Formats: sequence, structure tokens, C-alpha cells
Amino acid sequence: MCRPVTSRRCIVLEEGVRELLALHHYRVRIVPVGYNRHFPPVHLVASRGPGETRYIRIKKVSRRPRTIQNIETMCRNEIVLYRKIRSKPGGGAGLHCEIWIYSPYNGYHCFEVLAGSVREIPQLVPDTGEPLPDGGTP
Repeated sequence: MCRPVTSRRCIVLEEGVRELLALHHYRVRIVPVGYNRHFPPVHLVASRGPGETRYIRIKKVSRRPRTIQNIETMCRNEIVLYRKIRSKPGGGAGLHCEIWIYSPYNGYHCFEVLAGSVREIPQLVPDTGEPLPDGGTP
């Protein structure tokens, strides 16, 4: 089951995502509940620099969705609204419309809504300044 974030516990999820984005130098605004039904379906608006903005919607599920097709089915209303936003003037370059799916057992899985598809994107990881064990970078 896919539910929008509304409970007190989910406010904690929003705050955790805000902190994670702030570690990556994003300015983050949490959109209040009932803000404006004509505003994009977002919980957070994150921006970094003049040309990058992320609209982020958080969904909580009881289990991890297995495929992109599941995301497209469970979140179809948000996807339609995001595509309308992206098709407007100024809704192209630098605007990222994202759905972050949270499962208590699997954590976050992040998806970006594109004009004709949905793709999984890597979640940001906290940058501790230490190299990863395999010598890679986050």
C-alpha cells in the first residue's frame, strides 16, 4: 500500500531527508500540509545554485516496490502532475521531480519522473569525508 506522508512519524522522515539534502549543500523548504492544492505534489523543495531545484514527494510503503511499473501504478496521480509541471515553460532544465519511497525494512528508494518515463536514481548518502572501503566515493 502506498500512502502519502501524513502521520507524526512521517514528519520525522521529512526532517531526515531535509538533513540529508542539507549535508549536500541544498537549501530545503518543507512544504506545510494543506499548503495549496494547486502547488506541485511535494513535501520538500530543495535547491542548490541558481539552476537546480528538486521537488520531492515522500511515500511510505509497507514493502519495497519491485519495479518501475509498480511505482507508475502506485503514484500515477503524482506522476501526471509532475509531468504537467515539467511541460510548462521553465519546467525543463534544472528541475527534478522526484518520488522517494520509504519502507521500514528497505529504507529509501528514489525515482525521478521524466517526460516519458520514470527512472530509479541513487539516494544521496551522507558525506563523512572518509573514503569508502572499496576506495570509491559516495
